Amino acid sequence: MDAFNNRGVAYVEQGDLAGAIADLSRVIELNPEFAGAYFNRGNVRVEQGDLAGAIADYTQVIELNPEVVIAYGYRGLAYRDLQQYREALADFNRAIELGLQEAIPYRDEVLQLLERE
Repeated sequence: MDAFNNRGVAYVEQGDLAGAIADLSRVIELNPEFAGAYFNRGNVRVEQGDLAGAIADYTQVIELNPEVVIAYGYRGLAYRDLQQYREALADFNRAIELGLQEAIPYRDEVLQLLERE
């Protein structure tokens, strides 16, 4: 399982996103409780432009371990890019509550976008 995860990450570094998705999906098949594989696959899906898929993976990370703060931040970014600003705001606020101060500018940006609606 670790070999598939590590190879998936290596594929990303080589630019082989399809290979990365295949290996990370295999890790998830072998161990559906391994949050790291969902997180890594979510990141690859963002690079592929599959924001809905990334949101699904980040959501799985959060369900498996709600203390993985960065998953809220990354999911918030995906929601923002899909113009789902309320969902993005909720994730950025949660990330900030959990100590991810880097989410503050993104939260502020989403607040401004919501004011324009």
